[in-house]
Amino acid sequence: MLRHTATIAFCLLAANQLFAQEITGQVTDHLTKEPIPFAHVTLGNTTTISNIEGQFVILKEHPEDTTIQVSFIGFEPFTQNVNEQTYFEVEMKESTLSLDAVTVLTGDILMQRVFERLITNYEMEPLRLTSYYKEKLLSDSSMVYLAEGVLDILLPSNVRLNNIKIAPIKTRKNVMKPKDIGGHATMMSGHAHDMAISSIWRKNSFLSKRNRRLYRYEYEGKRSYQEHSVYEVSFTPKHRKGYVSGTLYIEDETYAIVKMVYEPDADRSPFWEYAKWTEEFEFLKGRYHLTSVSYTGQYFELEKAYEFKCILVNNNINSDNLDNFPHNEMSKTDVFFEEAENDLSEEYWNGYHYIKLSTSELQVRAN
Repeated sequence: MLRHTATIAFCLLAANQLFAQEITGQVTDHLTKEPIPFAHVTLGNTTTISNIEGQFVILKEHPEDTTIQVSFIGFEPFTQNVNEQTYFEVEMKESTLSLDAVTVLTGDILMQRVFERLITNYEMEPLRLTSYYKEKLLSDSSMVYLAEGVLDILLPSNVRLNNIKIAPIKTRKNVMKPKDIGGHATMMSGHAHDMAISSIWRKNSFLSKRNRRLYRYEYEGKRSYQEHSVYEVSFTPKHRKGYVSGTLYIEDETYAIVKMVYEPDADRSPFWEYAKWTEEFEFLKGRYHLTSVSYTGQYFELEKAYEFKCILVNNNINSDNLDNFPHNEMSKTDVFFEEAENDLSEEYWNGYHYIKLSTSELQVRAN
């Protein structure tokens, strides 16, 4: 989990960057015309998400990547050939599903099927990831700082040993309130390491063999997702040792968890007043992989309220080039982006995946 801190818890890309073509677009609700944030966008084996205004950027890295797909739970998937098109207006239609009256399902039955298939559904091989990361700190809804980076991540086959390696490729930062950074706001570290490990495999996870029995699971219904549908299961502690409440979305054919939203019990934290995690998974190369993680936490420092938000998107997932990890590896105690560039133009990314800054983030930058 994230921890208080200063202790919370390119050769590979060169060929792709020579070809990469930037595809952009906006995802909206067909009925309300409102933007859909955090929609999943895939092109070939590359994935990203939309920002809070529904805008997305994804790179076409290979000529054979011809089909773009946008998905969000509860909506019909959007699928279209890319051809020469570089901008997409994606209007998603809400989908309604009728429950199967014959099949009797309970939360316990569904979770038993999930646990039986964990090893076959989720990747357990060592992986090399190229990921986009963003964090920002707000005080009374006003931005303190904003930092982003492209990361090189090496995941071992046994992530429970917590020996993940992370090295920054490109980083940038904009500090709006230096006085807060200098003496009021607690600086964070280690959160990218924590976010790279999904709750599927995290040693102290609520889904671990030791902890899963501590929760009550309730089947809430069925919703549309991509070409299939998902079972929605809520969970709450049924034992005093249970410390998390949330919702799981389970694919109806593979019984893989494709999304989880959960809130740890803040009363057990000596630092966080509130915390919320969201994890999403995509089926790529025969297994489900963690593709995006977001975290929101609130705390008080010197009687001042702060909100910390961060997001990690694993854009490229490979099982190649597992050796020769860069020497600029970050330790888990490093304050993230302590040294970073101040170029906040979109041209800065130059062939790497990123999430577009929202209007409010750009306005803060301008001020």
